[in-house]
Amino acid sequence: MAGRRSRLGALFRRNRLPLLPIDSAVVARAVDEGVLITRLALTMATKNFIIVGSIREDRAFDSESARVFVRSELIDLALEQVSYARRMRAESATLVAKKRKSGTQTEEAGEELRLLTQRRVTYSALASELTRLRGVPSVVDEVVETARESAWSEVRANVEGRLDRVAGSATEADYAQKRAGRMMALRHIDLQALGRNTPGRAAPKLR
Repeated sequence: MAGRRSRLGALFRRNRLPLLPIDSAVVARAVDEGVLITRLALTMATKNFIIVGSIREDRAFDSESARVFVRSELIDLALEQVSYARRMRAESATLVAKKRKSGTQTEEAGEELRLLTQRRVTYSALASELTRLRGVPSVVDEVVETARESAWSEVRANVEGRLDRVAGSATEADYAQKRAGRMMALRHIDLQALGRNTPGRAAPKLR
């Protein structure tokens, strides 16, 4: 039993990464920037989710479904950061193994290991922060509201463009025959639900 423990201890020591100093200020700044970039990407993804649901799939806007989507995306994004951290750890372990095998330790290799360690810590910290934000209702609600307003603006611009084209074709001989089809297509856009509760903005009534 003692021999087995000794072998396990030796294996653990071979796989253990050395403890290196980390610049906490650099890590904190990188995490803040990562959260900002993630929220922008998350808002864009949520906007597309709302547009696809309201137009292509003919679903009424549902704020709770949008919140579920945001929380799910945050988990996926956090897991992505975890995978990056694991990759940094694997690269660090490979570098340490090479150093031990060669029996030499250059300044360049030491700096590379320090950078890999700092990146690993940064990815792990960002994953933890994204996981935390998933449980903050105000953050989730803000993403949903910003995405909804952006979706509404994009759909409204699209509809106005269609109406401009319709107005331009009003002089066509077959305008009366085509108008019914155009209006039917516009009715598939749930503008009233999408524009609900937008401050200072009323949804066009197409019916």
